[in-house]
Amino acid sequence: MMLKIYPDRRWPAFLRVLADSIVSFWTVVWAYLGWLIYQTVMGLEVIADGIKNTGATFNQWIAAFRAGIPGGIPLLTKFLQDVADGLRHYSGDQLVVAGQNIHDAIIRVAIVLALLVALPPILLVLLPYGGWRWRDMREIGAALAFVRIASMTGRADAARAVLAYRAVSTLSFRQLMSASADPVGDLVEHRYERLAGAMLKRAGLDPSRLAPPELPELPPHRGG
Repeated sequence: MMLKIYPDRRWPAFLRVLADSIVSFWTVVWAYLGWLIYQTVMGLEVIADGIKNTGATFNQWIAAFRAGIPGGIPLLTKFLQDVADGLRHYSGDQLVVAGQNIHDAIIRVAIVLALLVALPPILLVLLPYGGWRWRDMREIGAALAFVRIASMTGRADAARAVLAYRAVSTLSFRQLMSASADPVGDLVEHRYERLAGAMLKRAGLDPSRLAPPELPELPPHRGG
């Protein structure tokens, strides 16, 4: 399968380049907006990190308090140990877990919102346009392969006939009459050049691609 990205003629090629640029710009803009949404939501990580840091700090305080309990004082030591045991029920582990859960939730929300903002408008344009461009490149490539095979095998005249009959059957009446003032007469008289050229132009190719090969110059005749 042969692909040809752009047609031979300047104006159709320019229109496709312009359309490709617009679609690419559209995709980049919406992808950037999605990235901005993601960055904005991820800014809420500060809250989750603050909760986690608070829990970690609270755990450090409890550890420092237990490490600082003096020994050898029966009543005071027992009282302080009971207080430390009571503080373990209110450790910062719950805050650390809650902060981590909030952090994970923020990441999920940021990703979901970014995709919801960016993907629909991108896919709405990219899928139909990409499908059309793929078919267009294949069609131009197939036409180019047709012309090349006909030229290589020396069947350019037969190829023009095929193109002329295809032009009569597929072109609109306006396109047909613009290509030839007498399409039927051209077919009857085997004048295929104008109709074949119109068909090649519609396919995105320059009609000169099917020009007959130049005959080699004969050496000058020398009289005896």
